[in-house]
Amino acid sequence: MKQRNIITIIAVSIAITACERDEIFEREQYKHVIAIVSEGSTNIFAEEHDLSIIDGDGFTEGYIGASCGGALPTDQTATLTVMEDAELLSKYNNDNFATESYKYARYLPSDRYKIDNPSIIIPKGERNGRMKIKVKAAGLSPDSVYFLPLRAVRCSAYELNPNKSTVLYRVYMKNFWSSVKSVSVYSHRGVKTEKGTSTGINTMMTKSLYPLSGNEVRMIAGNKVISELTAEILEKWAVKLSVDNSGNVTVSPCSSSRFGMKVTQVDGDPDYPNVFKLLDNGYGKIYKTFLLNYDYTDPDEGVTYNIKEELKVEHIITVK
Repeated sequence: MKQRNIITIIAVSIAITACERDEIFEREQYKHVIAIVSEGSTNIFAEEHDLSIIDGDGFTEGYIGASCGGALPTDQTATLTVMEDAELLSKYNNDNFATESYKYARYLPSDRYKIDNPSIIIPKGERNGRMKIKVKAAGLSPDSVYFLPLRAVRCSAYELNPNKSTVLYRVYMKNFWSSVKSVSVYSHRGVKTEKGTSTGINTMMTKSLYPLSGNEVRMIAGNKVISELTAEILEKWAVKLSVDNSGNVTVSPCSSSRFGMKVTQVDGDPDYPNVFKLLDNGYGKIYKTFLLNYDYTDPDEGVTYNIKEELKVEHIITVK
């Protein structure tokens, strides 16, 4: 009899333990935990801003988002209150670059963004929510990394994942001709002639174009090969291509200082008329194509050259 009681007690204990484990499992499975959407351990969320799609004040629209986990739909609205946190950017720079301050990411300037409602709302019955961020990206340097460091400081419902409660919102720029995130590399073919002479040399290389505004891109003049785009190099060598609605291109220096590139557009050449076109190669591919003609003074040699160049890259049509 005593032995039978002991067996009964053991059986009951096992059943209770199993039920407790099941309850814990179900509680963890169904528990709602909210996380700000980002990539990797650095919690970066990167977004491209199209400089040609702006509002009346010059802003483009972006967002950060949050997602709620758990097996069941949410049964109440969750509101995350978001604040800026400069320490996040300081930690990112210190962890990644230490004393190499010239590599530091920059804080997105305060006049370059607007947040009308600093909160992420996940409605009842849904799993995702967003917070709108407006950015004035035109005029930012395509060579710098810009972050807006944000932290969720409160959540009106459910648990907030402590490892995903922050985000470094990175701003990339793009326009029709180029992108900072996926740098547009054009093939260059041209003829370079020293002014005052009649014999030119053929040039072939690749050139990277960077967006400056909705209708402007930056490139290096001539056929100069540059491994590192420092501020000094860019001041001396960078030129700007401005494209109007008809495809006409204006070639001008990026820098207006006395150390800036000396460049003069040359018009009237039917083969290189300073235009941009979409050209079909006859085999089903379309190329974004610049046909340019300009004089420039090599800042290292002090010699003035004329260059006639074709720049082209395949036009990939994306379906949204």
